[in-house]
Amino acid sequence: MELAVAVLMAIFIIHYPSNNGPAKIKRRRTGCPVVDVTFNGQEQQEMVVDTGASMTTINKKTADNLNIEPVKEGYFIMASGKVEKYPIGFVKSIEVGSTKVDNVEVAIIANKETGLLGQNFFGKYDVTIKRDEIEFNEPLDK
Repeated sequence: MELAVAVLMAIFIIHYPSNNGPAKIKRRRTGCPVVDVTFNGQEQQEMVVDTGASMTTINKKTADNLNIEPVKEGYFIMASGKVEKYPIGFVKSIEVGSTKVDNVEVAIIANKETGLLGQNFFGKYDVTIKRDEIEFNEPLDK
C-alpha cells in the first residue's frame, strides 16, 4: 500500500510540477532583469522587470494570443518624457516563479518589443533582486 502511494505521488509530481520559489533571471536587458512570465496559466513570455513602470505592458501579438479586449485607454509617461496613449485590458492571471496575481490590468503596446512587468504586478510584495533570481515576498508587516 505504501509503495502504491509513493508511486502515485511520484507520478503526480512529474505530471504536475510546481513553480515554487523565486523567479530565475534569464539575462539582463540594459541592466534590467528578464524573466519568464506565464499569462492565464497558458501563454509564456519573456518580460523585463521594470521597477520604474507603473503598469505591466504586453505587445499586441500577446494580447491577440490571449484574446484580451481593450476596455479603456490610458496615458503613460515614457522614460524619454514623451506622453503616449495605449489601450488597456485585463489578463486573468500573471505568474512569475511562485508568485501569482489575478485580474491584472495591462497596457497593450503596438510594437513587438518585450513587455514590461510593472508595479501593478509586484507592488504589494517586498521585492529582492539578486544576481540570478528575483524574490517576491509577502511583507512582514501585513
